[in-house]
Amino acid sequence: MRDRDRLIVVGSRLRTYREYAMASLAGAYDLALVSAAPLTWEREYVGDHRGADTTDPVALRAAVEDLLAAATADGFPRTGIYTWDELSLVATAEVAGQLGLPHMSPAAARACRDKFTTRTLLDAAGLPGVRHRLVHSAAEAAAAAEEIGFPLVLKPRALAGSLGVTVVREPGDFAPAYALAAASVMGPLDASGGVLVEEFLDGPEISVDSLVADGRAQPLFVARKRLGFDPFCEEVGHLVGPWRHEPWAGAVEELVVGAHRALGIEQGTTHTELRLTARGPRLIELNGRLGGDLIPRVGTLATGIDLALLGAALAFGERPEAAVPAEQWAEIRFLYPPHDGTLASLDLGAAAQQPGVVEVIALAEPGTELLLPPKALTPRTAAVLALAEDPSGCAAALDAAEAEVRPVLGGSPLDGLGALLENPVTRRYLAAERAPADMTVPGVRNDWIRYGAGGGQSLNRPVLLDAADRRRLTSDLNGLFELLTTIPERLFAGDKRAFAKAVGMTPTQIDLVMRGAGRTLPAMSRADMYREPAGFKLMELNTGSSLGGWQMGEFARTVRENEAFRTFAAAERLVHPDPIARIAEVLREQAEAAGFALPERPVLALTEWPDGYAKTKPWLDFVVPDWLRNGFDTVVCHLGEFEYRNGVPHIHGRKVDVVYRIFLPGEMADEQRSYDLVDPLLAAVERGETFLFAGLDCELYGNKGSLAMLSDERNRPALSAAEHELVDRILPWTRFLREERVERAGERIDLLPFALANKDRLALKPTLLYGGVGVIPGWSVGQEEWEAHLRGAVDGPYVVQERVLPVAERFVRDDGRGFEQMVVAYGVLMVGSDYAGMLVRGTPDPQVGIVSMSNGAQIGCCFHVEDRPGSQA
Repeated sequence: MRDRDRLIVVGSRLRTYREYAMASLAGAYDLALVSAAPLTWEREYVGDHRGADTTDPVALRAAVEDLLAAATADGFPRTGIYTWDELSLVATAEVAGQLGLPHMSPAAARACRDKFTTRTLLDAAGLPGVRHRLVHSAAEAAAAAEEIGFPLVLKPRALAGSLGVTVVREPGDFAPAYALAAASVMGPLDASGGVLVEEFLDGPEISVDSLVADGRAQPLFVARKRLGFDPFCEEVGHLVGPWRHEPWAGAVEELVVGAHRALGIEQGTTHTELRLTARGPRLIELNGRLGGDLIPRVGTLATGIDLALLGAALAFGERPEAAVPAEQWAEIRFLYPPHDGTLASLDLGAAAQQPGVVEVIALAEPGTELLLPPKALTPRTAAVLALAEDPSGCAAALDAAEAEVRPVLGGSPLDGLGALLENPVTRRYLAAERAPADMTVPGVRNDWIRYGAGGGQSLNRPVLLDAADRRRLTSDLNGLFELLTTIPERLFAGDKRAFAKAVGMTPTQIDLVMRGAGRTLPAMSRADMYREPAGFKLMELNTGSSLGGWQMGEFARTVRENEAFRTFAAAERLVHPDPIARIAEVLREQAEAAGFALPERPVLALTEWPDGYAKTKPWLDFVVPDWLRNGFDTVVCHLGEFEYRNGVPHIHGRKVDVVYRIFLPGEMADEQRSYDLVDPLLAAVERGETFLFAGLDCELYGNKGSLAMLSDERNRPALSAAEHELVDRILPWTRFLREERVERAGERIDLLPFALANKDRLALKPTLLYGGVGVIPGWSVGQEEWEAHLRGAVDGPYVVQERVLPVAERFVRDDGRGFEQMVVAYGVLMVGSDYAGMLVRGTPDPQVGIVSMSNGAQIGCCFHVEDRPGSQA
């Protein structure tokens, strides 16, 4: 006689999603498996196997009878039958009933599998209902939609895993959504039995996993669902933790117990999905099996309850008692590729080593085709499980782990252009359980903000940056700044004039820059970047004092006035730096280092070049209140407005203590006027009458010519291995436009012919201008125009740069109906080696050459997640 019972498991499904359950059962029982496919991963857990179509009751019965006879012959005390396979549930119930084995009844199994039957039985039992209609044609569906009203949900009657389920918010989207639902297929199942048209249930979605014995359902744990890929209802994660304290707990348990009774479920393990609406909980579906998506595994982590083992005990007629649940939180997050493609590689990095992470599971192998919803079911790259004392601890662990995972897709880089890629905190801000009104900050669209944006429109919410990205950006941009400022020593033997000439400065510009050099170089920069699927890429880096983006502190103050955002920000530890406060600190430090004694409240002149003053003045006016708050009496002017009294600059009758330089060397033409404007100021600075912040030599480093020098393979011997890695990670391929041979992607090419032949992959950029001025994106012009621009720029102060392919994120549409996707340009401000915020600009057109206010881009600020106490910053 054997000392363990034999448990026949019907259907095993995917290893990544069910091995935990198989391993748990194998620890308590001797397992036999019936499956359509030969044994693979299951081999180490099962002692016997029969091959059969587990959805066919006749074939399944023959296999089960054979295993029962073998179990008797082998001396097993008892034999039971169990399945967690959705597609095998009804056949297993029928065979168990025919053979007298304890199991959920066939009628109950069918009721669980059929969403329309579920709805009908719930309505008959008088349980809280959902308005619905079963339809079999587009005409019937349209009539049902008109009756129920929008928004609504379409779902195939008998499929699972949210396949084909779509939220439809507007009549114009209904026909294609119905066609999608009606054409959905899951293995041997399709939507031929009809499609349900249901009212849309607003509110958070949860699932309840229960143990059912003697007709009584006992809810054991609750998962808060994370939904994504709106409007396709993809389940992208689940959070399990204490729930009895929730205000909805009693109503949920009452509905779950009543639904099981209505469907006639006498025994089994079940998975019920519900929405917590303003009218109370409403049932979405009831599945007669273990929950999928590794939810029972997450439930075991959080509560200590092994639902698979409890369900198996029922198969032997036992009535197991669930342990008192632990009071912990566990969460699983599924990771997805940024766009459709074939997985080339998956690097999990140090994801498993992040504090709080329990397990990291690769869900796709190289060579797997991954198609995002609604094209395919669960096209996931990996899953991460975390355990913590509270939900925020789980989120922090999962965020850190997700930042380590790097999927690489094959195919053309252009496949990633405009792909939807959002960081975890952005996904939580835009989560389905949050009201659309809480996903916007209407106050940022006031007249004062519009004036500070130069008359342009503001983004209707801030952009959000997670902690891992901020740390990486801070490290990379500090490293790049240090690298740029050492180019004269590394490549020009310390000759800054030669360096200035090499980046494209004219003799006049070189003279004035050398004369207007500061004693020390302030660590101030703004990096204009896009995010690609593999990370942030730099388009240009501006250095010194003439940096747009400092006005974002004022934007952030307006954002903080929004109560919904304040609440979300507090929960997520979102903060915004005070960029001008930090700039003011650096200015005072620079003045002290130069031996210039600032008065207690200095007069500071924000000074532009006369020709650009009208365009710049609004955003200079906008920051005056910030400078006043930081102890500077501030005036906005251009260089031609100064009155020199005994060689000392005055503005509006007041002596100027600090000239805050907005004007650039690139604006100084080779003409006497440039000297007339700049010479008197530099003379006053040299005599110590006024302080210039920052010196003109800052502009030597913050230009695209400097970036081309770092990118050029001929200069690689001057860089360390770590610097090579930094340049390759953050900087797109950039070269001065010359008729010469260069290296690209490890191959030698003739640069000009290559550039002429590849306009869709390159942009032509002047070395010394900023803000997109003079940039020609090759993909935005015809071939003839591209060739004319290139031939006119050869040997001049121009570079060609590899096209950066931005991803997108969602913003609520202005009419409040769903989302629109925008690509975002990030202007990352660094002050005194500290991250100091971002000037962000968004546009719905991923093909746009330059994301700027002049071509309709919207402007905004960026809040970031601050480091948790004790974390590694």
